[in-house]
Amino acid sequence: MTRIGALNRLNSRVTRIEHFGMHVDLVKTSRGVVRIGSMPDISKLLNFHGFREEIVIVPPWKGSMAGDNHTGEEFVLWNAQVKGSIKKAYVGAPEDLNLIYRHLDETFSFFFDENRINIVKKRWLKKWFDRQPASPVYENGSLKILIENQNITLTDQGRLLYNQNELEDCCNPDTLVEAVLKKTDRDSHHRPALEIKPIGTGNGFVGTVASCVVRFKNQVIWIDPCGYPAHNLARNQVHWDDITHIIVTHNHEDHVQGFSACLKRAQKTGRPINLITAPSIYEVLENQFTPLCPDFSQLIRLIPIVPGKKLSLDSIDVECRWNHHFLPYGTLGLKFTGGGKSFGFSGDTKFDDRINDLVGREELLPQWFAACDLVFHEVDFDNPNSVHTHWKSLEKLIESVPGQVLGYHTPFLANAPLPLVEQGKTYSL
Repeated sequence: MTRIGALNRLNSRVTRIEHFGMHVDLVKTSRGVVRIGSMPDISKLLNFHGFREEIVIVPPWKGSMAGDNHTGEEFVLWNAQVKGSIKKAYVGAPEDLNLIYRHLDETFSFFFDENRINIVKKRWLKKWFDRQPASPVYENGSLKILIENQNITLTDQGRLLYNQNELEDCCNPDTLVEAVLKKTDRDSHHRPALEIKPIGTGNGFVGTVASCVVRFKNQVIWIDPCGYPAHNLARNQVHWDDITHIIVTHNHEDHVQGFSACLKRAQKTGRPINLITAPSIYEVLENQFTPLCPDFSQLIRLIPIVPGKKLSLDSIDVECRWNHHFLPYGTLGLKFTGGGKSFGFSGDTKFDDRINDLVGREELLPQWFAACDLVFHEVDFDNPNSVHTHWKSLEKLIESVPGQVLGYHTPFLANAPLPLVEQGKTYSL
């Protein structure tokens, strides 16, 4: 993420973080800092500005073409799980609390066992997420939170600290999106060769999340749409409406944080999303986002992809595999072939010789990328025992693959021990 949300102090008690027309408010109270709402990359924004909140208010789920006010919370929890934190009180109407809790339970609660082999369900959500219904009032000492009549108020020690309806809103996110799109050139230029442009190379903790656009002839395929789609694509000279297909590799938040915005764009334009993914992944997406967009099934044109079977999109072929990752619905690795050249995209996966020997799946071996001229492979520099591919293991894979292999899904290191994907660079094959 190259642009960090602006900080706006509304008064001595209330601070607003604004990002591309979206915002959250943070209120100082006798019971600690209270955050109202969420947005994509909120964990990064909070860390950058040095906030630590004790209470989170979950409002009714709303979305725009910039994103929605629930997405972002999964990585608040991952940040707590990885780095340690307090158990936050999540306050809201029962229906809103139940909705976000169920959503998080479908993604955050799964992990590997201690051997990094089998997927198990953890009790982490209950560890970090303390459900506190406001029906319509939540009280904590002298602090009172009232959620009623489409408004949120905070009173502390008899003093009104926050009235959402009395605070001026930011710019309308949809208005900003349209302004960005108006300034971004359309590009229908026919690509005679495979062209790959990384929109982001980071992850849920740092940078713009891993996301890239693959072009060939008239196809423009976006892998794992990142948050604030119009803005992040435009920053890399891509017009959002030029995207012909979207691929979702799996359901973790750092790979779908822009999905709600894409749904809202489809509502606005009347053009359904051509979504390429596995049926199991689609089923979870449908379950997760239908409450936000009841017309979900009309907004999506599903193009199912099945590991081991080639998908032909006019001039470009797409193949996939099941990766070794920790969601039970599956995580996809990808290969694209066009014009006699091939591009490999690992997706999130734990590539490790010991694990590969135990799992015994040929598609997880380096040979799966043997025909690729270029491979983007995820990498972790810090922890050999993490759920991602350690750079020493990636070094072995690089030695086994004839084509060029570049690391991504990591902080960009100027002096990394192996070559990394450069965000915004165009790779032509």
